[in-house]
Amino acid sequence: MNTGEHAPFDAALRARHAEALEQLSPRVRAQLAQRRHAALRGQAQPRARRNGLRYAIAGFAAIGVLGLGLQLQPARIAPPTTPSTSVATVATAETRGDTLLDQDPEFYAWLASPDAQQLAME
Repeated sequence: MNTGEHAPFDAALRARHAEALEQLSPRVRAQLAQRRHAALRGQAQPRARRNGLRYAIAGFAAIGVLGLGLQLQPARIAPPTTPSTSVATVATAETRGDTLLDQDPEFYAWLASPDAQQLAME
């Protein structure tokens, strides 16, 4: 086994393992012995029920809920405007002579006031 500097550590570890085995119930010790012998012979233990079907069902349910949520969600994006309507709107604004100052002159008068400058400094 190990000789030298690791021997005391190994001895202490084996003692703790023996104490832990003594605290196990006889049934658990028998199961551990059976599994150890089966592993040494190369036999695989029968596995508990696999959860593959459960995961598949949960995955399909999640996809269904996601799809339903996307269908019930209201559209957040505004429908795109056609280029002809946006060009026509700009063209009519230019032909009427509307400028930003003509649309809201009070806003520009307020920007020139001392109140606006004090507000900008804060």
